[in-house]
Order: sequence, then structure tokens, then C-alpha cells
Amino acid sequence: MPNDSAHPRSRWPWQRSFQLRITAAFGGAFLLVLTLLTLWIGRTVFQTYLDAAEHELEVEAFLAANALEDPLSGYAAEFEQFRQWEDDRKHESSGDDDDSDDDSAPAPATATGALLLPRLQNVAEVYARDSGANVTILDLAGAAVASSQRPPQEIPNQLARPEVQSALAGEEREDVRADDATGAMMLFAAAPIQQGSQVLGVVQMSQPLDEALAGARNLLFSVAMTALAALALLVALAAWLARQLVRPVRNMEAAALAAAAGDLNQRVPVQTADELGALATAFNHMIDEVRAMLERQRAFVANASHELRTPLTNIKLRAEAVRSLGADEPSLAARYMTELESETDRMTRIANDLLQLSQIENEARTAPPVQAVDLAAPLREAAAIMQMRAEQAGLTLRVEVPAALPQVAVHAEEIAEAVINLLDNATKYTPAGGEVTLAAAVTGSDIEIRVADSGPGIPAEDLPRIFDRFYRVDKVRSRQRGQLPGVGSGAGLGLSITKALVEQNGGNIEALSQPAGGMVFTIKLPIIGETSNR
Repeated sequence: MPNDSAHPRSRWPWQRSFQLRITAAFGGAFLLVLTLLTLWIGRTVFQTYLDAAEHELEVEAFLAANALEDPLSGYAAEFEQFRQWEDDRKHESSGDDDDSDDDSAPAPATATGALLLPRLQNVAEVYARDSGANVTILDLAGAAVASSQRPPQEIPNQLARPEVQSALAGEEREDVRADDATGAMMLFAAAPIQQGSQVLGVVQMSQPLDEALAGARNLLFSVAMTALAALALLVALAAWLARQLVRPVRNMEAAALAAAAGDLNQRVPVQTADELGALATAFNHMIDEVRAMLERQRAFVANASHELRTPLTNIKLRAEAVRSLGADEPSLAARYMTELESETDRMTRIANDLLQLSQIENEARTAPPVQAVDLAAPLREAAAIMQMRAEQAGLTLRVEVPAALPQVAVHAEEIAEAVINLLDNATKYTPAGGEVTLAAAVTGSDIEIRVADSGPGIPAEDLPRIFDRFYRVDKVRSRQRGQLPGVGSGAGLGLSITKALVEQNGGNIEALSQPAGGMVFTIKLPIIGETSNR
């Protein structure tokens, strides 16, 4: 089971679910876009309905004003009567009794003493009923002459109102403001009443803003319901899509947990060609590599155990024989002691090679040294070291290395060690009378170092594995006994060490079995200044 304490803490529940985060991201983004779009639509719809209501109210006001403009209708007399009444009221309030007012006709009045103009009042009520709006008829001073809403004397002077000022100036303008009596938001429009060039008054019409925008609210409610339905549909779609995206990840999680438990036969199905498919492919490749690595480790342990068990068994048997013989068989005891030393040297070489291979593979170096070297001299020195070995084996060692080679950025001692391993390998597996060749030359952007022998070669089916640890082609290239100590273990580690040394210095090594017999190992190292062209 995975260690829950290693999991990062999540402050919010949705942070613990990738699927929920995807759904929330899709839903949140759509909600934001939907909200902004709804606000824009709402503003546009409200403005459109408001413009339409203003225009309609203005048209109604002009229609009412036109009905009052007929010279034969007698409405002008009522306006004149109201003006006269207003003058009288002002004189009375100032205490000025002018005899000229005695000749004017008495003004019709209600029971409360307010002036009543029946014809204008009738027009206001008729147009209010037909249009559904409040109709107020004003004189030139802004005083209410007639009103369908309430008694005219209760209406404040309207001369300073924007729509009234615009109407008196012959312009069109509407206004939205609170009603003086109720405080409700109202839409106002006005139109002048003219007879010829004379302006008699103004028709002012008003309508509750809620009524004017009722259609807009209904439309926006429908839009909001549709948007919510679309949001719910998108969230459901996002949840389904998130589940499809998360499913391969959960499969990989299950496979990873199974692999951690030791089941390396798990595979994640690759169902798509996108990033998730690439991730599943990489995961399966990782499992294959882990299984191959474990198999190599098991083989390494088995081979190492075998290689160490044989000399240990020999040492134990020889030691027991020496102890049992004592001084009775000094010559045989001396022979067994020599074999004990040989087996001990063999174990020492195996242990040293294992340690060297481990150090090479675990070294933190990531790039060859910056300082360049000429490998001509180190290669000739490596050949000189192996010259005596070749002569003892009855072989001819040919050296074809020029006096100077192009500069390469490598550790010269490590490349020399790799070449010595190859020469040692060729010397061990080449029959007496054969030939071993060390050559170096420039090919393109590389220096090629070749070690060739005239031995039996290696079968093609074994070539891919010759650089594996402990791998030996014993059926053809049997391990030689009685070799001098110090170079090579005879346990199949020499070529593994050689490959690690070459690759650590930025090169590569290849092995090829020649058709006429023998092996050719080729080391390629990039020349300085040519690396970028590789």
C-alpha cells in the first residue's frame, strides 16, 4: 500500500480529485463566460426596451398634443381661462384688487375651490385610458392644468423638468426619475401644444419604469433559465470528459501499485494517440525496463555467485587436502598451495572488477573533461604493456597508430585501460601463431580505435550480449587458464568495464565478427570542434 503520509495535504476537497478539478475548471470557465454574456445581453435588452418605451411614450405625447392644437377645438380658451385664473390668484395673494378683473367670467371650480377645466381634463383622462400612461397638461409656466393621475393643484410645477424644457425648446428628450408623490421610478416624455406659432402648453406623459421593462425582465428570465440549462449540460459533459481523461491515469495508478507489489506483468492499454497515450506507452516501456533491469540483476547475482563459488570450493578442497596431507606429501602440498594462491588471485580479480564497474556506473561525472588530449602516445603505451603478453602466447601484436592524432576531450588513462582490456581479450582468445592488431585513424568527425584478432570470432546470435556482465561465449572462446595475474578476470566482466569506460568519455564501442574469422572491436570518440556536427 502507498504511504499516505507522503501525499501532499489538500486544503480543499476538490484539490484531492483531478477529475473534480477538470470539471470545476470547465464549469467555472463556462459560468464566467455565461455570466458576462448574460450581463451584456441583459444590458442590451433593457436598453432596447427602454428606448422602445421612451419612443412609444413620446409618440403618445405628440398624439395628445396634436389633438389639442386644433384652432376650432376651443382648447385655447381654456388655457387662456387658466392663465387669467392664475393671474387673479396671484393678485389676490398680493392684496391687489384691480377693477378690471370684475369684467372677466368667473372660473369654474370644484368643491374644494380648485380650478376645473372640463375639456382639457377630459382629454387627459381619455389619452391616459388609451395609452395606459399618466397624462398631465401643463401651461407655459409649468403649472398643471389637467391631470389623469391626481388633482392638478397637488402636482408641483414641472417647468424645470428636462423633458418639459426640451419640449418648449422644440426638442425631444425623455427622463427617468422618481415620482414626486409615490417615489416610484417613472419614465417621462413631453410634447409642446402649438397653434400656429403660439405655444399654448405642454403635454407631459409618464409611465412606471417597471411596466416599461416588464417585457425585458420576462425575456431575461427566459435567457437565464436557458443559460442554467446549458451550464448544467456542460457540467455533465465536463464530468464525463474528465472521467474519460482520468481513467487512463487511474489505470496507470493501479498498474504502478501492482508493479510496486512485485507484479511486473501489468500493462496499461494504449487507447489514444495523444499525450495520455504517450504517457501510457512510456509507462509500459518503464515497466519493461524495470523488469529487464531486475532480470539483469538476478542474472548478475547468479553469475557472481557462480563465479565466486567455484574458486571458494576449490580453495576449501585444497585447504582440506593440505591439512590432511600435512608433512607426508610435501610436493603435493606445495602444488595445492600454488593452486590456493591462484584461486585467491582469481577471486581478487573478480572482486576488483566488480568494484571498478560499480564505481564507473555510480560516478557522478556527466561529461568528459574540457582539457583535450592526443591519444597517440597513450595507445602506444597500452600496446607496449601487452607486448610481452602477446609474445608469451605466441602471437604477433601489430601497432598501427600515427605519431599524432586530433585532440579529443577524454580521460586518457580510462581510454588506455579500455584498450588494454580489448587487447587482453584478443590475446586470450587468439590461438598461438595468430595476430592481434591495434590501429587508430580519423574517420569523418571521429577518431576510430580498432582492436582486431585472428581468433575464432563470435557467433552472430551472441554479439548483442557480449557487453553484458558475466557473459562469455565459452563454447567458442573458452577461458584460458594459467594467465598472468593483473589483467582481466576471466569472468566476463572485462567487456562490460570497457563499454562503461568508453561511454563515460562520450564515445561508443561496437563489435563485429569478421567473415574470415576473428573479431574487430571499434571505439569511436568525437574530435573536438566536430561534436556539434555529429
